[in-house]
Amino acid sequence: MNAVRKLFLFSLFAVLASSAFSQKTGSEADPYEDDPYWYKPGHAINPAAAASIQTLPGFTVDRVLTVPKELGSWTALCVDPQGRLIASAQHLPGLYRINITDTDHSDQRPKLEKLSGAAEQMGWSQGLLHAFGSLYVTVAESNLVKETGLYRITDTNGDDQYDKTELLFPLDGSGEHGPHNLVQSPAERGLYLICGNNTRIPDTDRPVLPVSTEGLDHILPPGFNSSRHSIAGFVLRFDKEGRNRQVFASGLRNSYDLAFNKHGDLFTFDSDMEWDLGTPWYRPTRICHIVSGAEFGWRENGANWPDHFEDSSGPVINIGPGSPTGMIFGYGSSFPEKYQNALFVCDWTFAAIHAVHLKPVGASYHAEFEEFVGGAGLPITDIALGKDGALYFIVGGRRLGSAIYRVKYNGTDESSPFLTTAALPKEHATRRELENYHEFPLRENLDNIWKHLGCDDRSVRFAARVALEKLPVDIWKNRVGEEADLDTRLTALLALARQSPPEELRNVVRALTGLSLLDVTPSQRLRILRICELVFARSDLPHDSLKQTLLPTLKRAFPDDDPIVNRELSRLLCYLGNHSVIPVLLTAMRQDVGAFTHYGLHNFSRNPKYGKAIRDILESAPLLDRMHYAKMLLWIKEGWTEKQRLEYFELIADAKSSSKGGYWYRKFWNQIREVALSQLDADLKNKAEQIVAVTQIQSEDFDLPTPIGPGQAWTLQSALRSFANQSKPISIEAGKRAYAAAACITCHRMGLEGSAIGPDLSALGQRFTPSDILEAIIDPNRAISDQYRMTVVTTILGESYSGQIVARDDKRLRLATNVLRPSQTISIATDTIASEQALPVSTMPDNLLDSLSEYELQNLLAYLVSNADPNHPIYRGD
Repeated sequence: MNAVRKLFLFSLFAVLASSAFSQKTGSEADPYEDDPYWYKPGHAINPAAAASIQTLPGFTVDRVLTVPKELGSWTALCVDPQGRLIASAQHLPGLYRINITDTDHSDQRPKLEKLSGAAEQMGWSQGLLHAFGSLYVTVAESNLVKETGLYRITDTNGDDQYDKTELLFPLDGSGEHGPHNLVQSPAERGLYLICGNNTRIPDTDRPVLPVSTEGLDHILPPGFNSSRHSIAGFVLRFDKEGRNRQVFASGLRNSYDLAFNKHGDLFTFDSDMEWDLGTPWYRPTRICHIVSGAEFGWRENGANWPDHFEDSSGPVINIGPGSPTGMIFGYGSSFPEKYQNALFVCDWTFAAIHAVHLKPVGASYHAEFEEFVGGAGLPITDIALGKDGALYFIVGGRRLGSAIYRVKYNGTDESSPFLTTAALPKEHATRRELENYHEFPLRENLDNIWKHLGCDDRSVRFAARVALEKLPVDIWKNRVGEEADLDTRLTALLALARQSPPEELRNVVRALTGLSLLDVTPSQRLRILRICELVFARSDLPHDSLKQTLLPTLKRAFPDDDPIVNRELSRLLCYLGNHSVIPVLLTAMRQDVGAFTHYGLHNFSRNPKYGKAIRDILESAPLLDRMHYAKMLLWIKEGWTEKQRLEYFELIADAKSSSKGGYWYRKFWNQIREVALSQLDADLKNKAEQIVAVTQIQSEDFDLPTPIGPGQAWTLQSALRSFANQSKPISIEAGKRAYAAAACITCHRMGLEGSAIGPDLSALGQRFTPSDILEAIIDPNRAISDQYRMTVVTTILGESYSGQIVARDDKRLRLATNVLRPSQTISIATDTIASEQALPVSTMPDNLLDSLSEYELQNLLAYLVSNADPNHPIYRGD
């Protein structure tokens, strides 16, 4: 394509893109009406006013620039050597330079400049970095002008405009899971780029540091296989010319940014998969310490590695649901010392910047976090530190309106450092020494590697194992059987399981013979079970040859007091077809009352679209253990009694009707059910298929009728119109039936009937209008009495339960944990409670009316307005 034609196409594309954007972003327009539902963000179209933003005492947030709509929705931000901000839009070409002056004065506004020259054909970016005298740009969104990849643009003639463009390397990936941000390494040695899980690894010049394979390294029951292998989201490092590329870490989901701390350690903020909310394999957004050769184990379709897998890199701390974007350390800011040392991470979905306070522990870190900035209408995309010591962040993305905000500190500086410049623990130096062997493996390093394989510190063991796996197996495999120290031998066996060819993996199993799971620590137990799983995941060894070796050991240890160990034991026992676990696992499924791991309870209400699943989970906690064990039992096709089989399907049906999760929660239950049904003969399958999920609330105390339906998603306006336009005569009997069918009777008393868990509704019609009543039912979270608010109770063991506190005394607290089953409660000893957190969530579900037909809704409202009085004028048509 010649230059003139290319320039014409570029200009045409820019005009069309700008026109399309301006047509969609009027003050009242919906810019998403032609886009798929998942593209709708749940945020206000226009950026938040500064006055509505919350921040910590002593800090202030002001909006310094509202981005003109025709410039697009901004997603990337950096600072140039002169202290000016540079920004890029997600879906349009063009780079913009913003000269931030003293904006506290009305006559001093930021100077916004669209860059010319090479910058005109840049954009579509989710990563900008000024380094080595050039501007590096990741082109992340597919477009007609620039190939997705990493570019460098340079000012070669000193006119303060970029005039030279270089594609350093292309990247096969685009969109919001494509190539993202990059950072300069300490001592200006090179660059690190992070890419999402839909990006393929480019051609590299050096071997990858993670010791990866093309398999899942995780055994999954029938129907749950995944096509994804271990190289998903990855970190790529290279020199300033884009050469000497090497994969540094992998197995992330979709991290957007990364940052080095003052000690030279690299961190990222990895994303969750919100559709997996409520499943046992759900991973919250998390802060990850990216060590050399790290593998974080992201997989698809329920195949995520658990954090306790010894050959994975676990998180430093879990944050909760959200959408990670920009991040930066506060070094050089004009903040108090604690916040100068903080890692600031941005969440697009729930409109927050978290301050993460890291503390060196062993060879890695522990952390605490707090919300630093937050507020509705803040879809934060990137963050940068200005030369003035303030933090700047931008909002936008997905074609939302954009703005630049500044965070300043105006309080009294009281230094309270969490991470200081004091010497790091000695384990840090040990880990780094071992990491040097990852890139330059030498036979003479073996003794030093070996002595650290049994270290108490998991990060040191990880670094030692990766170093060992970089050496030829033949020089160390015979040493494994001679090792007397159990911790050292287990790490070496893990390495051997990962590096041996399939035909030699039987030797790894034999090396475990004689070990008793009852005589080792829980940590050692999990490592033994992980080695066994790897052997099965990487080979097709005959089960019969392994059952005699492993089953006695596994059966003696099952069940275990540790719930995590129990999950892994059940995985292996079911995989080996040991049907003696069936009654034990059915009991465990039956006893699961629901719990949740970490669901970001502090800010989910800011985004109604994405926050709904979290609110549903709080109303009816997902059944994590039940789903795990139901899934494991799919391996066992023989040895069931008919009674056990039918109970299994009853427990699945019960879970679908009495618990909630993310978008895929019900899908996974259906997937488990369909696989299990396919394993039955025709007669038993017919019986099991009759056990269907009950869609209406059930109670042990009431025999509830099923709604007549068909229902619909009732709004306040549609319900009021229906009530005002009755075409059929209503009756007290039909109202009473609708009151029970909508499950109001399970929590509320009307006259002498119903439960007293919720407010008495006997005089409701005397105090409230039909509009008030409908609004309270359709949007129960608008106004919540403290008596009926959801509360999260966390124990000192880290267990969390949500529900309504129905009783308490000096010794125990009783919590109704499931609003779909209000009589189901749990008792928690007061001296085991670590914290209680009241939430902006009512114990009343928000979709109670949706199963009712129009006629049922009319009768229900009449029943409530009349206070269940058959002589009320409403029944006479008055």
